[in-house]
Amino acid sequence: MNWENFLIIVIFRQHGLSPKEQAILLAKFPDENTVNDNNQVAEQSLSNDQLPSDAETVRRQMWNIYNKRFAPQLDREGFPDYNQRSKDKDAKFLAWLKNKYEELLEQKSSSNLAKNSYINKNSNNPFIPLNDVIIDKYLLYSREREIARVFETLNSGSSVALIGERKIGKSSLLQAIYQQAPSALLKPRKPIYLNLSLIDNDDDFYDELCTQIEITFENERQFTRELRRQQLLLLLDEVQKMTWGGFTRELRQKLRGFADGQANPPLRLVIAASEHLDILFPDSRDDPSPFQGVCIEEVIEPWNETIMRGFISSRLANTQVSFKEGEIIKFIRESGGNPNKLMLLCHRAYSQYVEGMR
Repeated sequence: MNWENFLIIVIFRQHGLSPKEQAILLAKFPDENTVNDNNQVAEQSLSNDQLPSDAETVRRQMWNIYNKRFAPQLDREGFPDYNQRSKDKDAKFLAWLKNKYEELLEQKSSSNLAKNSYINKNSNNPFIPLNDVIIDKYLLYSREREIARVFETLNSGSSVALIGERKIGKSSLLQAIYQQAPSALLKPRKPIYLNLSLIDNDDDFYDELCTQIEITFENERQFTRELRRQQLLLLLDEVQKMTWGGFTRELRQKLRGFADGQANPPLRLVIAASEHLDILFPDSRDDPSPFQGVCIEEVIEPWNETIMRGFISSRLANTQVSFKEGEIIKFIRESGGNPNKLMLLCHRAYSQYVEGMR
């Protein structure tokens, strides 16, 4: 993780900075060894309209950022000198950030070692799993930015729709969100995961949801009363199943009602679908879709060549196998950036290499 990503994904999200405040800090601390003065930050306003155009405004904004965003809170550590007036305050703040950055890099290095150990211990072929959802955190690759954006949206008060082609990794992302929710949500919510491919109608949906919440479904009024007492993060996989005959529009409208229209609703939603919501639910085109307007769409894109090469290299680390450049180019082209297709191609090639060594 580079310095800018560290600030955006870790620091800014944790401390709730606005877009303008983020722009100021990125201009003030462009890397882990540089502190730009207020005049240098103001000069950058010519190419970035988020930045103040004069040094005095930069100074006042930095004072507000330190006092409002980086003051110690009950649930998080703050910058120790957040309210001190001193000439070297910016330098002290950079040192504080740099220490956190180095700790994160060290943790990621240890995590990579653990990941390689886990893969080598649990499979002779490092290109796993083939068709299953990735549940173990060690096996999920290069989705940190998407996960960070999902939690940023959830923490801002909206629900999320993960949109992407089949086998692109939406279900694995849901599992990662499920696992990280207790630490990443600013306001605690109990995560509930439902795979709609295993549910056939409204009644089955209510039954499964009540089972997970540990309440009894007696009637809709009682259900509504019980659910309003909850604080849930409801993760719905394969939401396109709701277009089938056993599901009604009323169910989606009810979910919208629980997820919208109040400051702290009982539900926040993260749904996964293979098509955009307005296409998926054509019965909602005259009226806004019960999910549209509540769920901000996060499109899960195929991997680019850089990510695919990094994935192959990371999985081959600590093995005796290396793929030829021509093979890698072929895998990249044939997979089209789909992680599952790439996994299958690499798994097959790795097995062939191992057979040849024997």
